[in-house]
Amino acid sequence: MMNLAAGFLLMLLEVLLLPGTPLSAEESPASTPGSPLSSTEYERFFALLTPTWKAETTCRLRATHGCRNPTLVQLDQYENHGLVPDGAVCSDLPYASWFESFCQFAQYRCSNHVYYAKVRPPRVGTAVPSPSLAACKSLTPVLGDPTPPSGLYKHCMNSGKTPIHIK
Repeated sequence: MMNLAAGFLLMLLEVLLLPGTPLSAEESPASTPGSPLSSTEYERFFALLTPTWKAETTCRLRATHGCRNPTLVQLDQYENHGLVPDGAVCSDLPYASWFESFCQFAQYRCSNHVYYAKVRPPRVGTAVPSPSLAACKSLTPVLGDPTPPSGLYKHCMNSGKTPIHIK
């Protein structure tokens, strides 16, 4: 019965959320694969996840199937111009601006009901380093506060905008 429900949710996600075509070149002129969406592109992306039950459905699938599920990978690729970033990412969350991976960010977004938080590029002139294995071991688990090892967070200084919180 659980597999039937999960299969139905996957089918529902594909039909309701995944766009037929990616953003066109004129809609995303600087769409480097793996880069975050622009504000306009995020409006379109989040429209796919509205109302909230659509975002919650995606989160249930992520919780049961993980980030490697082909449908969720496709959604994550859509959110990142066709390529899920490898390594650390920044977010617009004022209290958790750095994540070890895009998957960790997506799981955090779901578990904390901040469905419409955005991935954002690091500050200009900096690179977001992938922490070493030793540094990763010191990170708090996904459900905790993902504070990076000393010095890594400065690449993700928050813009000051607060994301929408829905509980």
